Amino acid sequence: YGEIFKTHVLGCPCVVLASPQAAKFVLVSHAELFKPTYPRTKMALIGPSALFFHDGSYHMRLRKLVQGPLQPDALRSLLRDVEAIADRAVDTWSHGTVVNTFAEMKK
Repeated sequence: YGEIFKTHVLGCPCVVLASPQAAKFVLVSHAELFKPTYPRTKMALIGPSALFFHDGSYHMRLRKLVQGPLQPDALRSLLRDVEAIADRAVDTWSHGTVVNTFAEMKK
């Protein structure tokens, strides 16, 4: 399809940015030319406070707060802890039974 293409996601028309260069073009270099819109269903699912529902200086403040912990080195440093927690959870499951993974993730 290319780096930038139109499609439908969950029944809503959208534009997909399929490369870092395309994302930078739309979200950074020429952000003033684009106005993001989102279906109400997405806002209801994620909540109106989500980062990508905002723009301008408020968006940049939120982005700076969350981007550090999501960097590869930061995530890598958490890997052993996440693995240990997952191993402990799996050890509590009975063999051959159905596991509600959503309920398990909320614990």
